[in-house]
Amino acid sequence: MIVVKLTNKIELVKMTTMKTEHKNFEALLKAKGISKKAFSTYSGIPYYTVAGWKKSGQVPAYAMKLLEHMPSAKEQVSAGELLEAGLPKAILWNNDPKKKVPTDIFIVATLERAYNDFVVEKLAAFFGNERILSALLKYKDRVSDRLIEKVTAYLQAYKSVA
Repeated sequence: MIVVKLTNKIELVKMTTMKTEHKNFEALLKAKGISKKAFSTYSGIPYYTVAGWKKSGQVPAYAMKLLEHMPSAKEQVSAGELLEAGLPKAILWNNDPKKKVPTDIFIVATLERAYNDFVVEKLAAFFGNERILSALLKYKDRVSDRLIEKVTAYLQAYKSVA
């Protein structure tokens, strides 16, 4: 189960009472290539609860936060999927929105082209911190040590805030 660090009890109350539309939850599941069953297992939320959100049309905010931090299961990704996740087209090295490329190559090439906190945050929300770090380490002979250090430092700070 994921534990989200909260700064105070008020934040916890807001998170448990706020809701988001089920269609947004479904869209993010689809974009990340994650089934409801896999989300249920990852989050520790019973499957019948996750499936029941469709009937109500609402999903608790904490569930969306968990899903945002859940690593993508996709081995290949397209620029279109990252555009939908909020990355600006200008920073993507692959501008063909439908062309699928290996996820690790996509991550590394995107970070090499346009490293900044916004890009790392969006990639982390889509792929998960571990996937980004493993991609950088997999291609460490092709990226600078400085890039690896900056991304690692940011992800550690991002993880402690999330």
